[in-house]
Order: sequence, then C-alpha cells, then structure tokens
Amino acid sequence: MKNIFKTLILFAVVMATALTGCKDITELNEDPNRPAEVPNEYLLTSAQRALGLRYYGVFDNISFGMTISQYWAQNEYSDEVRYQFRPATNNTFWLDFYTAINDLEEIIRKNNALLEEGAAGLNTAQLANQNAIATIMKSWALHNMVDIYGNIPVSESLGGQDNPSPGYDSQQEIYDSLIINVKAAVTAIDVEEPAFNGGDVVYYNNMTNWQKFGNSLLLRMGIRLSDVNETLAQETIAFAAGNVFTSNADNAAINFISEQPSVNPLYTSYIVNGRQDYCATANFINLLDGLGDPRIAEYFEPATATGTFVGMTYGLESATAAGIPRSAVSQLNEQLLEPDFEGMMMDYAEVSFILAEAAANGWVTGSPQQYYENGIAASMEYWGINSQADIINYTAANPYTATNLAVQKYIALYIQGWQSWAEIRRLDIESIPEANLVVYAPDQNFIEISGIPKRRIYPNDEQTLNNANYAEASSAIGGDEYDTNLFWDID
Repeated sequence: MKNIFKTLILFAVVMATALTGCKDITELNEDPNRPAEVPNEYLLTSAQRALGLRYYGVFDNISFGMTISQYWAQNEYSDEVRYQFRPATNNTFWLDFYTAINDLEEIIRKNNALLEEGAAGLNTAQLANQNAIATIMKSWALHNMVDIYGNIPVSESLGGQDNPSPGYDSQQEIYDSLIINVKAAVTAIDVEEPAFNGGDVVYYNNMTNWQKFGNSLLLRMGIRLSDVNETLAQETIAFAAGNVFTSNADNAAINFISEQPSVNPLYTSYIVNGRQDYCATANFINLLDGLGDPRIAEYFEPATATGTFVGMTYGLESATAAGIPRSAVSQLNEQLLEPDFEGMMMDYAEVSFILAEAAANGWVTGSPQQYYENGIAASMEYWGINSQADIINYTAANPYTATNLAVQKYIALYIQGWQSWAEIRRLDIESIPEANLVVYAPDQNFIEISGIPKRRIYPNDEQTLNNANYAEASSAIGGDEYDTNLFWDID
C-alpha cells in the first residue's frame, strides 16, 4: 500500500507540473486562463495529505495538542506549555484546513455537475461513493475546526477566492448540518461499487471502512452534544451505532510514508531537523506509573540517566526546563519518530468508550462495563500490549466507573492531542483528581485564565482580513478569548 501512496504522490507532482507549464507544442492550443480540471484522485490525495500534515504538524498537534493535553512538556522553549502560542502557526493551520476542505468540496461540485448533466456512461454509484468519501472527510475536518475555535465560516467559505471575506456560522448549526450530511453520506454508500481510481490514502477506497468511519464520526459528534442536546445526541448515536468500528483494523488514519514530503511530522522535526523539544510530563508519568499501566513503555523511553520513567514538571519556564538534562527525563518512544508512523483520525478504542457512555445513558444496548473494557483492550493492543492476562488484570484493577472511563479515555487518546483536549473540556477531566492534571493560577502563565484553555483564539489574519465578520463572530460566542466555552462545553 505504501508503494501505491508513493505512486500517487509522484502522480500529484506530475499533475502539478502539467497544470503550471507547457511541455508540449500541442498545449499552445489550450486556453492558459482555463487550465484542465484537476482529477478527483489528485484532489483527494492533496486534501488528505494536507489535513494529515497540518493536523499532526509541529506547531499544531505537537506543540499545541500534546502540550495542552499535558502528555508532553518541553525540554526548552517552553512557552506553549504556559499558553503562549505563535500567531503565525495559527494562521497556517486555518489556511491549510480551509484549502483542503475546498479541495474536497470541489470533488463534490464536479461530480454533482456531471450527475446533473446526465451524460451517457456515468457510473452514478461510483460518483455517489466519491461524494460520500469527500463529505465524510470534509465533515471530519470541519468538526475539528468547530471544536478548536467555535463559530467558523462554512456556508460562505466553500467557494475559494470567490468570497474572500466569508461570514461565520454558529457552532450549533454547523454540528446539526454535519450530522445531517454524514448520515446522508453513509446511507448513500454502495460497498459493492468502486470509488476513486486510486488517490485514497486513508482506506484505499474500501467503502465498507468508509461507511464505518462515517458512523463512528457520528458517534463522536453525538456524544459531544450529550450535555446540551440530549435528544439529538441520542438519535445520532442510535442511528450510527450498528455499523461502527469493531476492531483496530477499522481505524481511520492518514498513512504517512517514508519519503518526503509525506512523512510523519515528528520524524521531520526529530530526525531530519535534529530537534528534541518534547518529553514526558511528570503528571502523566505519575498517572501511568501509579496505575501500573504497561503502555508507559510504549509511550515513552526510560530516562537514560536512571533507567526509570521520569517526567518533567509541567509548566516550567524555558530557562529552567532547558537546564534539566534530557537524560534525566523520559523522552518520546522511538516508534513515534518513525517516518511512516500513522496520523490517527479516529480509532476503535474511542468508539468503545463512546459506546460505554452511551450504554450508561440507555441510548444503546450492551454493557457499559464491556464497552469500557473493550476500549482499554483496543488501546493496549494498538500499542503492542498483547498479553491477555495483563489486559484482564489491568481492567480488573481499574473497573468501570464514570471517573475511570474519563481517565482511561484520556490515557487511550495519547498522541491524539486535539481529541484529548476536547474530552478534557467536555468531561471536565481537569477537575478529576485521579487524572492528575496540572491547573495553573493565572499568574503562572502568559494569559489571564484559570485552568486549561477552552478554545484556540481566531487567527490574526481573520482579524485583519475579515474584520467585520470576525468581530461579529467573536461577539456571538462571548468573546475571542481562551476561556470562552464552546457550546457543548458546560461547566
């Protein structure tokens, strides 16, 4: 499969060259102002690759998601752990996500135009499958954007440069729309028909898996609504629960490869650029160690100075952090630095924990305890803990309770910093003593906030280039501040 992906990337480069310069005299007959349409396969590869590289980027999941979720401290330059984030990286995250989302929207636009024309020989089921993949992928991206920022442009933003100053849509309305769209997408999928002729670097055009991913994404969005719209939450989860991930083989992930530029961003940071900026936090190491959790050795390396797992105090100032030898604290496990270590979008462990919570609410059949144990086992097995005796002993020592579910979900979301942060906010994990999170006083960080930030503030470019709509959106959510709650986050 990696060779297939390599071929697709090379194809993308060839296409990019073909669309930007004349290489053949026959091209003199082409209108330079109306270049040939980009194939859907290229649009899909480009969007998936861009979303994966940005979602797991050095200044995104790595220095924001994984630090704000308190899995990682910084060996030096520790401003991010005290909530001083770089404005330029926020601009880039926003721009790259919207560029990729518009590539996915372009697939849908082109296919719908073909369907409206009704040209002879169309495989309408194939086009429907392509639209379903693009819709699920686009919905995953927009759902993440909402959970990071709050109100964002959607209805006026999917036209590229046709509308450079789009208005913002409300968070609630976006969620409602995404749920409707993903339901329609999974319903429209025909698992017996093809989709793209290549190009898919998540499931390689396996429509059964795309259907499961769409339904699993509905579970996630449904459970996020559980405190603010129980009716829609229950309806969404009941609709999707019968056809979701049932093993780690179903996990949705961006498949990075061993060749630039489509490699795991941590590999680029650590191996290519020679950085060693992150290490384990003391609070997370102490949590894992206190539970006797075998994943500790899969998440981190023992400190070389002692041969034991030691974390750095979370929130140290840069000079203090830089003064601690790297050998004195546990660094990242080397498997995270492999060039093809995948970028997880959603996994079976998360699905299991959602079903445990839903079962406890009476929204799905089954035992909350069994779903909970399935979640722990799925996470253990994903990270290479294959001893069933060890897994059974661990779950027996950490039986199902609402508190344990929150803590175990937090542990299992390791490396998925953005999603962990969302669950910290939704489940108020910072208020659960067993989770061992650090809560700053306002004078200990760079921003006036008590506790973990509630959202990422809007990019500077929105303030300067789309000011009127930015100001309206900021007012609508209660202020463009780090401590403004999202609509599903009630304290």
